[in-house]
Amino acid sequence: MKDQNATFLELPPEYTGETSRYVILPIPYEGTVCFEKGTAAGPERILAVSDQMEYIDEETFIEFWKPGIRTLKPLTPEPTPRAEMEAIYKRAKKESIFSEGRMPITLGGEHSITAPLLRAAAETYPDLSVLQFDAHSDLRESFPPGGRDSHASVMRRALEITPNLVQVGIRSFSEEDLAVCPDRVRRFITPSQIEDDFDAALTEITGRLSDKVYITIDMDAFDPAFAPGVGTPEPGGLTWRQVTKILRAVFQAKKVIGADVVETAPIPGQVVTEFLAARLVAKLMVYDQAASR
Repeated sequence: MKDQNATFLELPPEYTGETSRYVILPIPYEGTVCFEKGTAAGPERILAVSDQMEYIDEETFIEFWKPGIRTLKPLTPEPTPRAEMEAIYKRAKKESIFSEGRMPITLGGEHSITAPLLRAAAETYPDLSVLQFDAHSDLRESFPPGGRDSHASVMRRALEITPNLVQVGIRSFSEEDLAVCPDRVRRFITPSQIEDDFDAALTEITGRLSDKVYITIDMDAFDPAFAPGVGTPEPGGLTWRQVTKILRAVFQAKKVIGADVVETAPIPGQVVTEFLAARLVAKLMVYDQAASR
């Protein structure tokens, strides 16, 4: 049974109020999924396993929950992709999740949910850049089902909001991507580049980002050995340490204004991917706090 009242870490009320630094927005949506379904269950499962984590970070010894973590009610899925995108945008604006002093972390659901979040974020931070961790480029103009609102088109929509897009972990792209966005394709930062020369890849990542950064993490950016519970796993992905080292460096160099963790598709009887996603959410909070020390 779904628990509409589940919260991240299940903290006591004094750490979950409206003044909390971190705002968790669950969006259990999978309306444009074109292969294996299951991402709609991702947010609930991530929240469910989160209270099994310890409250102190092993790298920094930061008690990352102390600035407060407020978990909003899950967004009820709409009947069409277009209606869903508008509902996400309106919810982000209504809750003022991109207000100064707050850092929203959205739990998906499929990757299409990122576009309306970016739209809301850009109204507060017009010089926004986007750091995408993903196995797939998501640069198609349109893809069924969902058309322009498809998960396979979400980064094309992002480019309509900001030209500042850095794509990391990409190892799958279409003929359309290469024909229409050749410069983007040639600037992918692939797992091979990161493995061969991590420092050079990190320098390129931080150098191409503006001062204000939104981070979107598709769980299939990770190698399936680390995160098997995704809809379209691709071999040759990133490791936990590679991703977290990049994240920590970006938080140190830039101001991260929000993030999402999407495309967790739970596997029955296994919680590996959900735990990784929950730990990833915690790391975003840890690195946010470590950057100000």
